[in-house]
Amino acid sequence: MDAKVVIAGGSLVGALTTLMLAQQRPDWPIVVVEPRDSGPPNDKRIIALAAASAKRLEQLGVLGAAQTQTPIEHIHISDRGHLGAMELHAAAENVAALGVVVPAAELLQTLFERCQQLANVRWLSGCRVTAIEQKSDSVAVSISDGRTIEAQLLAGADGQNSYVRETLRLASSVEDYNQVGCIATLTLDRPLQGWAYERFTEDGPIALLPMPKQQASLVWTFKGEVADDVKSWHDDYFIDACQRAFGYRAGAITATSERFFYPLQLRRAHRSIHHRCVILGNASHALHPIAGQGFNLGLRDVETLVEVLSGVDDAGAFAALNEYHRRREQDYNAIINLTDLLVRGFSNRYWPMVVPRNLALLGLHHCGPLKSAFARLTMGMRA
Repeated sequence: MDAKVVIAGGSLVGALTTLMLAQQRPDWPIVVVEPRDSGPPNDKRIIALAAASAKRLEQLGVLGAAQTQTPIEHIHISDRGHLGAMELHAAAENVAALGVVVPAAELLQTLFERCQQLANVRWLSGCRVTAIEQKSDSVAVSISDGRTIEAQLLAGADGQNSYVRETLRLASSVEDYNQVGCIATLTLDRPLQGWAYERFTEDGPIALLPMPKQQASLVWTFKGEVADDVKSWHDDYFIDACQRAFGYRAGAITATSERFFYPLQLRRAHRSIHHRCVILGNASHALHPIAGQGFNLGLRDVETLVEVLSGVDDAGAFAALNEYHRRREQDYNAIINLTDLLVRGFSNRYWPMVVPRNLALLGLHHCGPLKSAFARLTMGMRA
C-alpha cells in the first residue's frame, strides 16, 4: 500500500490532522492507522476549546454540528481561603465567548464522519503501527495486519504513550507532578450561565466548566497519596467533599457521574521531528489540565503542519519539517511555561509563595492591559 502521509492514531489530533490535510491536499492519499476496531476512540473528556480554536473548528464546519457545545463567557479564578481572585469577561475582550465547552466524543465523532466522506482518506480500524523503517526518500510503516505502507511522511498522533516517539527514540523531558486528575460530570441546582471556575485548593486545583441542563464538567486534582482514597469514595461523600472544597459560588451539587482518574505529568519532546516523521499533540507535549490548554496546543500543531505542507511536493522533506519545528517553538515555550508556573505556584501552602501569588491575582484583576494580555494568551490569540 502506498500513501503520501500515514497518520498513527485516530483520536482528536489524528482525526483533525487527517481532515485538514486531506482538504488542503486532495491530491495526496492519506492513511490513518487506528487501534480501535470500529469508529473513533471512546474519549470521555470534556474539552475546553479556546476562542481561537473554536473559531477554527467552526470554519471547518465540525463545531457547528455539535449539539451540546456551551460558550464560556466569564471565568472566575480564586485561591481558596485567601483574597486573591480575578475575573475574565468575554465582553471586555470584545469577543462573543472566551471559549467553548464540548464533549470530546461528540467532536471526535463529527471529525471521523467527515474523514469518511473524503475520497483521499483511508481509515484502517483495528490496526496499529508495529515497525518504522526510515529510508532516504520514504518511510515504510509496518502495521499489525501484516501490511506495509510506503509513504513520504509518518505523523505520530498516538497520544502520551506514543509508539512513534519511543520507536524513533525522540528524547523528552518528563516532570511528574505527583498529582492525579479526576474528571466527572456534576449536576447543580442552577445553571452556570456561561461561567467557568478555577479554584486552587490545598489538594490541587478544581475547575468547573459550564454544560447544558444545569450540569458542569469537573476537573479535580489531588496529590498522589490522596487519590487512592478518593477512588473509594461513594457518590454522597464525593459530592460533600467537592462542595466543601469548591464552596457554593456555583450553587449546590446534587449529583455526580462516574469518575475517571489519570496521573498528571508534563512531558515535552526535545524535538518533534525526525527523518520523514513528526509527532503531534500529546505525543509531543502532554500538559497539566490546570489551564485547559492541551488540545488547543495540539490543534495549533495541526494548523502549522498543514500550512507548511500546503505548498510542497515532498511531504517529508527536511526543509518543511524543520520549518514546522521552528514555528512551533515559541508557542510551546509560552503555554508550557504558563501551565507549569500555575501548577508549581498554586500547588503548595508555603507562605513565601501564597502572598506573591495572591498579589499577582489581585494585580491582574485590577490591571486592564495585563489582564487582557493573559486572557488573549489563554484564548489562543496574539496581542
